[in-house]
Amino acid sequence: MFSTYSINDVAAYEEVDGTHQEFSYKLTSEQRVEWEIQSIIRLAHQEQEAHTQQQVMGAMKKREEEDLAELRYINPLPKSLTRMTPCHDEELRVLLDEIASMKESSDEYDDDL
Repeated sequence: MFSTYSINDVAAYEEVDGTHQEFSYKLTSEQRVEWEIQSIIRLAHQEQEAHTQQQVMGAMKKREEEDLAELRYINPLPKSLTRMTPCHDEELRVLLDEIASMKESSDEYDDDL
């Protein structure tokens, strides 16, 4: 469940993060081991916090989607925005064809002038 870290992982992270301690070569071996352990613990905490934040954001997004779905169920789209019956579709198609033919005939008349 938990990731394992080596000193190389921590050193690479600290190099990117800018928290590398230059004085580590002056430490005794016991102090260096303690410092490395603390660095590993800090890195693990940061990773755990990032993971927790990712889970919280995912849960919030899921909750928002559920709330929107519930609102759609409670307040469905108005009839004016829903798909019309095929009969209405055919009537609209005929009207649009008439408008298009009228536009074409007026364009031809303009060309003749």
